[in-house]
Amino acid sequence: MSASAESTASPRIAALVAFLVHRRAVVLLVATGLALVAAYRTVLTYGALRSDLEELLPQTAPSVGALHTLRERLPGLRHLGVVVDVGRPEHAAAAVRFIDELKTRVDRYPKDLVRETRAGIAAERRFAETYALQWMDPDDLRKLRKAVEARRDWRVSREMGIDLLNEEEDPPPPLPIEELRNKYRARYGNFDASSDGRFVSKDRKTAVLLIQAASHRTGYESDHELLSRVQEDIDALGFPGAYAAGMRVGYAGDIATRVEEMDGLAADLTFSGALVLACIVLLIVWFYGTFWALPILGVPLVFGTLYTFLVAALPPLSIRHLNSNTAFLGSIVIGNGINTGIILLSRFQEERRRGQSLEPALVAAVTATWRPTLAAALAASAAYGSLVVTDFRGFNQFGWIGGVGMLTCWLAMQLLVAPLVAYMGKRLGAPRRGHGPGLTERLARAVLNAPRAVIAGTLFLSAASGFAVSSRSSDWMEHDFSKLRRRDSWVNGERYWGQRMDATLGRYLTPTVVLCDTPEQARTVAARLREVKERERAGDLIAEVRSLRDALPEARAESAREIERLSAVLTPRLLSELDADERRLVERATSPRAATPLSAADLPDALVAGLRENDGRIDRVVLVFPKLTPGTWDAPRISEFSRDLREAANMNGRALPVAGSLLLSNDIADAMRADGPRATTLALSMVLLVCWFAFGFWRRTQPGSAPYRAERRGAAPGALMLSSLAVGSVFVGVLVMLGALATSGARLNFSNFVALPITFGIGADYSINVLRRYQSDASLDASRALAATGGAVALCSATTIIGFGSLLVAQNQALFSFGVFAVAGELACLMTAVVSLPAALTLLSRRSAKRSGAV
Repeated sequence: MSASAESTASPRIAALVAFLVHRRAVVLLVATGLALVAAYRTVLTYGALRSDLEELLPQTAPSVGALHTLRERLPGLRHLGVVVDVGRPEHAAAAVRFIDELKTRVDRYPKDLVRETRAGIAAERRFAETYALQWMDPDDLRKLRKAVEARRDWRVSREMGIDLLNEEEDPPPPLPIEELRNKYRARYGNFDASSDGRFVSKDRKTAVLLIQAASHRTGYESDHELLSRVQEDIDALGFPGAYAAGMRVGYAGDIATRVEEMDGLAADLTFSGALVLACIVLLIVWFYGTFWALPILGVPLVFGTLYTFLVAALPPLSIRHLNSNTAFLGSIVIGNGINTGIILLSRFQEERRRGQSLEPALVAAVTATWRPTLAAALAASAAYGSLVVTDFRGFNQFGWIGGVGMLTCWLAMQLLVAPLVAYMGKRLGAPRRGHGPGLTERLARAVLNAPRAVIAGTLFLSAASGFAVSSRSSDWMEHDFSKLRRRDSWVNGERYWGQRMDATLGRYLTPTVVLCDTPEQARTVAARLREVKERERAGDLIAEVRSLRDALPEARAESAREIERLSAVLTPRLLSELDADERRLVERATSPRAATPLSAADLPDALVAGLRENDGRIDRVVLVFPKLTPGTWDAPRISEFSRDLREAANMNGRALPVAGSLLLSNDIADAMRADGPRATTLALSMVLLVCWFAFGFWRRTQPGSAPYRAERRGAAPGALMLSSLAVGSVFVGVLVMLGALATSGARLNFSNFVALPITFGIGADYSINVLRRYQSDASLDASRALAATGGAVALCSATTIIGFGSLLVAQNQALFSFGVFAVAGELACLMTAVVSLPAALTLLSRRSAKRSGAV
């Protein structure tokens, strides 16, 4: 066996290895049976992937509870926008014809799939032209009527010759038409979308068809079905060739977003998983110099990953679906979980090179590595597990799956590597010349020949990183979650077409919704919000407040009587002064029908969309439409918007539900601010505890051994110093990572934040293995420890970097940002573990040796 301190194997370890080797067929058969069950469960878990942002928040979050209430009471305002790039303005008519023919087909879809289609506001415009005066305040109508009477009297006096002045000296009394038009356009919006009421942009380069989904069919499956059917009909219509060359079509709205994100997430996961597999395969073969290392490491790794999702699905965890944060945990567990096997197999290969036969080499390898790899796995598990104390589900589930995965993979490697080595280990050759230990030996010489320079460089880099972090302003948090969507969405996806649709419609389709219990509450909330809007509070983000008052004004009966009086004073002579279109509008607005007080039955569906509940009531909901502005997602504005809306919806201490994407974004940011520091502090504390346990309470040197005697006489760093070095390595690695990110301007979001506690575990993993090898080596030589373990640690890091780095090719920017943070942390921790840490050990050993010699 090895001459190390752990050359004396425990009888229990020897017995366990003997059992695993001699009963290898049974062990592997049982493991395979469990893996098949776990694979079925894992497929179900990944099949239940959910991309909704609300899945990241706890069920108790106000915005999540409000969304649940919204879905119970309202049919929903989920839309699919079919957006046509007309190309040339003269093709607008062809685009309108295409939309009409597509609308005819969509109108025949099942009613449980599509609720309504709209190609314009012609119906709403006709309704508004008829009942516009009823929507005015009676005082404004009286003002208008008196102005018309004054104009009529002025005209009569001139026609009778009573007024001897000319029109320049005595101009006609003004009519406040423009003043009133501006006032009520601000209140109700502009119905002049285009000359014919169609959803066509002013430059006639964009046309839109809106499809409102049915309320009782939600989820990815129904959204995908709707979008697929629309695409099939577009193809069947022969678009664009049958209409006009050069036209394009895209999709926008909630439905397009969900399908794009889910399909894109699945594509990213598939590609990143394949990339991880290919890179790890090549790396392992390169490092070990043989393909036989693949099944020896790959089988336990795959089984351990599958077991992870099986354990997570069982009570009490019951994690049976993944969200946008946990969807890529398979790749991460693979990248981290292989570390134990790499260290174990590397040590086995080392023992074989020393002439050991297969089983004794296995016993020596397990004896030497099970404690440090367990400590490293515990550190990584603790780092992941720190996230379980958070209420934020995007962190909580990540913590459970990652924490379980590190320990499950450690156990799988300990139990399955030995049986597989018994089958294939004889063919496991030594690394080829120039690879593996040869590289680390050269690194060791380069680092340890100038340890002072290495430490000086590390201190300089740490100071620069600290300065970069302290100089960074407080804009670390990302609030604009649209920036976390797919990159290609801004080029040819929903974000591109969504912006064109919003610009054509002149507003967002989906408002923030306040759900009241009574009509009285709705009136009170609407009045409060209109006051907030007038005062430009709520971050000045409120474009429009809509409630029943806007569709059925309370004073409409009084307004109707004023309409009758106004009709009576409109003489043919006054009407003749108007052009034909204006005269038509006035006659319609003062007709007997217009003077009949409105009822709920008169209202078109489009005007009460969002107000009408499932039971038919329209008097208990208030809609708040945000402004179309580039600053909508500014953190302070979102925070003020959320606060003021919730204050307005507070009725005597009871918070009415307020549902909307802006509030959801604000709650996610608040949850991160609350849970982030707690999780990070716990991760650090747990890693400190593991380091102390690894080098203190759980003694790594045998009493009477050379390393033990060296520690006792002060000729080598003791357990406390080694613990401090491990912790210091973690601190420096995290600091350098944060410094690099601070310099780059990167921001924290709900996805990449978990890279912080994970980096604590990664840093401890590598430093523990390097320090453990140093402590157990009889010569207490840092160069030997680095040469022997550095290659395996570097391979561990490389596999982890591959796991994280695969996310850098993802189009999903949340996954990409996580990959950036994680890779930065991985590289920083690898540097401190295999460069800075050995240099520090060398200096400490020299100082201890001098002190011991002096004594």
